[in-house]
Amino acid sequence: MSEAEQEQQPRSGRPRRRSGSRARRQGPRPEDVASDAGAGSGSPDAVRRTSPDAGRDAVRRTTRDAAHDVQRETGRRARRAQLRRDVVVPPITYPEQLPVSARRADIAAAIRDHQVVIVAGETGSGKTTQLPKILLDLGRGRDGQIGHTQPRRIAARTVAERISEEIAGGSGALGSIVGYQVRFTDQSSEETLVKVMTDGILLAQIQRDPQLLAYDTLIIDE
Repeated sequence: MSEAEQEQQPRSGRPRRRSGSRARRQGPRPEDVASDAGAGSGSPDAVRRTSPDAGRDAVRRTTRDAAHDVQRETGRRARRAQLRRDVVVPPITYPEQLPVSARRADIAAAIRDHQVVIVAGETGSGKTTQLPKILLDLGRGRDGQIGHTQPRRIAARTVAERISEEIAGGSGALGSIVGYQVRFTDQSSEETLVKVMTDGILLAQIQRDPQLLAYDTLIIDE
């Protein structure tokens, strides 16, 4: 083998590196890129200083906006509570033939003294229609609404109509002291004290009001 052929043969059997690979390694360094980007601002370190400051400003804005949202919601809640306090409820009467009516004093005392109360009784004993009236007699529904859940939309409207008729003396008052909300229908107002709704409506409200601050009492019917 001639000397020229020996010079062309790679040493130790390894392939000779291409010159192009050296060009790929010789790219701009990160500090050079930062320096070039900051050249327009007059300082090579401008990019490195701006990023943390921008993050802190974003956190401050987010915190400030959240605090303002809480203040606005608190103000709206206080305004609605004042509207409900101004509502005049007619004298409430109880059908004497219903078992719940006969035990309303005991039920009222239990609700007043305990955070959670379970009322059990036969179907037709008056639990669904008389418990909201007992709560109104206790002064509930002013700081927050009395929420009353029903499993179906038809039941929610029927119960609301019945309670409204017993309190206000007619179904035409539905939506004032007593209202209801189901999917696609909300017949209630800011002055509504008792709000009958489906379970799905209450679950949807938990997403935007996790603590359910819009209510001061909840009746979970069955």
